[in-house]
Amino acid sequence: MKYVILILSLLLCGCSPINIEPAIQNANTFHELYQRGDYSNIYVLTSANLKKTTLKKDFIDFMVSAKEKDLGSFIKSNLRFKKITHNLFSNNEISLVYYSKYSKRIVREIFIFEMENRKWKLKSYRYDSLD
Repeated sequence: MKYVILILSLLLCGCSPINIEPAIQNANTFHELYQRGDYSNIYVLTSANLKKTTLKKDFIDFMVSAKEKDLGSFIKSNLRFKKITHNLFSNNEISLVYYSKYSKRIVREIFIFEMENRKWKLKSYRYDSLD
């Protein structure tokens, strides 16, 4: 009986509604900071998991290279896909996929945010060229 109650509790916790608006706002903030070249403050908004695997200097170098070589200035983006992933043994995640126009190309951007201290923090970011 204890196991049934435990399983039901875990299932109910995993099915609670998740507000994705803060994650969408974080993606908008990412674009604003990117446009200003304020990569340090983008790094501040990342999760502890991202910071474990990526040094601040490496993150900034990646962003500078992306802007100078691949993307150029940010123009606009459209949210095309959103997905919520409920995890039992790690943080819940939100995946947001944008089609974004930059001065040098159009890309698909994938943002993955994870819940950390009741805030959505950027766990992963990548872009793929669409043109």
